[in-house]
Amino acid sequence: MVTLIVAVAYILCAYILARVITRRILLPLKELNAAAEQIMNGNLNIEIRNRNHDEMDRFSSAFDVMRARLKESLDRQAAYERSRNELIANISHDLRTPITSIRGYVEGLQDGIARDEQKVARYLAVIKNKTDQLDRLIEDLFQYSQLESGQLVLDIRESDSREFLEAMIAPFEMEFHDAAVVLNVERPFPSRSIQVDSDRMAQVFGNMIGNAEKYAGHPVEMRFSAQDEGDQIRIVIKDNGIGIAEEDLPYLFDRFYRGEKSRSRSFGGAGLGLAICKQIVEQHGGHIGVESKAGMGTEFYLLLPVGKES
Repeated sequence: MVTLIVAVAYILCAYILARVITRRILLPLKELNAAAEQIMNGNLNIEIRNRNHDEMDRFSSAFDVMRARLKESLDRQAAYERSRNELIANISHDLRTPITSIRGYVEGLQDGIARDEQKVARYLAVIKNKTDQLDRLIEDLFQYSQLESGQLVLDIRESDSREFLEAMIAPFEMEFHDAAVVLNVERPFPSRSIQVDSDRMAQVFGNMIGNAEKYAGHPVEMRFSAQDEGDQIRIVIKDNGIGIAEEDLPYLFDRFYRGEKSRSRSFGGAGLGLAICKQIVEQHGGHIGVESKAGMGTEFYLLLPVGKES
């Protein structure tokens, strides 16, 4: 009788142990094996869960973290590849367009289509314009790649914001003085200590004011102002143009982006100008943004941090 009781107890203990081993070890291992096979087949969306709060649970959690990181890495790689393909396609298009035009006009000259001096001069002017366009595109591509890779080192120096802004806007006041452009400059500018690379920031101002002039209404009117906002200077350039479509605004500073509905390709450009401006401003610790409503003009703004007062 005692032997029977011991045997039953032994069988019962063995059964319980087998259940525990199955539930806590074998089943999780089976799930991990199935998950590994799914990963081998390219399915990284499978999630591994083990709620036993033991060593197998920690092992399963570590395995799932590895899976998640692998998926994140592959997603980044896929996004990079899509971005690279899009970049190549955009570059190819922007290079091909002026080259095709140049070839057409050169062939026209070779074939004797342009017979008088006036027409020859017109053809040559177009060829020069397209060549300049190619030159700007190549320079923009080179500069953007330097900015993105961190190879373009800024020469940042301490400046007084009033002197800096006067130096930035003065050339445009002179340029527009005898032109059909109204540039309203709101003075005085705030006087604060800022850290800037004047040459690179001149490029930013040139792009912003150039855009404002290009897309303004008729007659062209622009407003330039700057306000002291405590820990930053807010610089605003506003035009009286048709504005930018709401759906275009979130992508305006993306490389190669052009809002076809509001900003026509006929104005030229590679779609890199604002992307370069964004990179330069952010390297200054600042922010560039845009506000616009259809039919009510566009307002580009620039936020530059100010230094601590001595």
